[in-house]
Amino acid sequence: MYRALYRKWRPQRFEDVVGQQATVTALKNQVAAGRVGHAYLFTGVRGTGKTTCAKIFAKAVNCLSPREGDPCGQCPVCRGIDDGSILDVVEMDAASNNGVDDIRDLRDETAYTPSVCTYKVYIIDEVHMLSTAAFNALLKTLEEPPAHVIFILATTEIQKVPATIRSRCQRYDFTRIRPEDIAGRVAQVARAEDLHLTDGAASLIARLADGALRDALSILDTCAGVTGQIDEGVVRQMAGVTDRGYLFRMSDAIAARDPASALAQLAALRQQSVDVKRLTEELIAHYRSLMLAALPGGRELLSGVNPDEEALYLEKGPALGRREAVRAIRALGAALEHMSRGSDQRIELELALFSLTEPASQPAASSLPLAQQPAAQPQKEVPRPFVRAPVTQAAPPETPQPTAAQTSEPSQPAAAQAPEAPSPAAVPAPAAPSEADYPPWETGPVSESPQPEPVAPAVPAEEAVPEELPPPEPQEAPPPPPYEPAAPGAYPADPQLDKPRKVAGEGIQPYPYWSDVVARIQSTDPMLYGYLKKSKAYFDGVRVLIDGGKTFRDFIRANKNSQRLIKKLIADVSGIRVPIGPYEPEKAPDHPRASAEESLHKLEALGLDVTIQDTARRHTT
Repeated sequence: MYRALYRKWRPQRFEDVVGQQATVTALKNQVAAGRVGHAYLFTGVRGTGKTTCAKIFAKAVNCLSPREGDPCGQCPVCRGIDDGSILDVVEMDAASNNGVDDIRDLRDETAYTPSVCTYKVYIIDEVHMLSTAAFNALLKTLEEPPAHVIFILATTEIQKVPATIRSRCQRYDFTRIRPEDIAGRVAQVARAEDLHLTDGAASLIARLADGALRDALSILDTCAGVTGQIDEGVVRQMAGVTDRGYLFRMSDAIAARDPASALAQLAALRQQSVDVKRLTEELIAHYRSLMLAALPGGRELLSGVNPDEEALYLEKGPALGRREAVRAIRALGAALEHMSRGSDQRIELELALFSLTEPASQPAASSLPLAQQPAAQPQKEVPRPFVRAPVTQAAPPETPQPTAAQTSEPSQPAAAQAPEAPSPAAVPAPAAPSEADYPPWETGPVSESPQPEPVAPAVPAEEAVPEELPPPEPQEAPPPPPYEPAAPGAYPADPQLDKPRKVAGEGIQPYPYWSDVVARIQSTDPMLYGYLKKSKAYFDGVRVLIDGGKTFRDFIRANKNSQRLIKKLIADVSGIRVPIGPYEPEKAPDHPRASAEESLHKLEALGLDVTIQDTARRHTT
């Protein structure tokens, strides 16, 4: 009976394994030193040698005459394991035996000693397919198996294996095999099978295998069924690909912004029964080679291409540019992802090719997803002066109708409604805000829905400074500015919020921007607004002192985020950054003797016969 090439030429010794030198060396050293573990976990993509190394390791630990960690292959144990006559090495497919009962049967079998071999070896392939209950049933036995049992678990999806299983095993990662190693192994097998395989055909098979040696041998087996003279044309025909010149023709049409030629080339390839998904993968690899060829020193990065193709890549890569190559890879990768989700493969590739023929700098807004459409450019923000200038903006949606006094004023042009910002010396410091000065969204009830960001109310016409008036002359002794701006980049250090500063009324001025700060807090943090909606604030020349009561002081002391929010809003409204602190007015000192005398006078007024001196004496003693 004919045996497939990947089965016939499966390595029988560690030294025959291709492309896994690190793993092979570690396993050989363990066998040679007699330091064999009880559980191993082999992980990697398909066709990289996981099951092959597991079988070689099972023979090596049981071989009667091992050679430097390798099985001899001639003793009765090695021959019995190869032909399946020895049942001490059990290979189990977890994809079809993934139930808890299967693992329980395996666990019960481990109690029996091996009949011929030194160790009973259980190779569980595709172990990630086991159910949760099966994994739980395997845990204890995997952690502390009998001394004569070795477990070898193999998987292609290590992320699906529970951490409790991974932590009980020695893990070995099997990497993808390099195309050069695959091409050499395929050429070796072809010579042994009396097949004439060209170097170009071997390189093409290696590229199509994508790091899996088993896939490469399967392609070689398919080509050998047609002819013994295997060249690139035979490989393309049997693997469903055509001459790689079509890749350059398609990329040239895309670079020339000719969508009709690119789509016509795709239609011609489909007429030749070329697999569209494989074509997309080859286009991605083609643009990757163009990207690498555009890099300085990228010639060394071009692997798996023949000399003629290498010359074309080095010529067209710099002309195309790295940016266009990356854009093509991303577009084709997105199309490949949509194909894997069940979308029509031809339509997805046609859309990708058509989008690549459009200029990258001027994409059509309607053809882009909503998240990728360019947003409208915001207007340039005018920096705020030290004293906030009046700005006229559209009223929020819930603004009430203006009063009769406001509607009686004549309408003014837009230039008069939004005068230029005067200098700090020209505008006096505003007085303490009153309840009537609050905007309607500040004094109203707190809404659970997000409110629009409040804007500064317009200054009435009689208070606005017209443009044509010159600024008033400075006074002889102008008052000092209310505060100096802090150093940019960070807020100054705040005082202890549980130690309110007791200050007298002299030198303390109401903070003029507090109403705007509270209004912004209402739309940003409703809970904090509940503490501050009736609060006041003062400025002592260094800090903003908040008079919110003891409840607010306890709340703000334990909420650092609320402190940062208040300081940020103060900086946004006033244009400078200042620290904050609690405010508590200074109380008049109590005089016990004076209070006692006042009480005695009141008692005498009521007709009681008590002398002030005696009572005061008793009070002091």
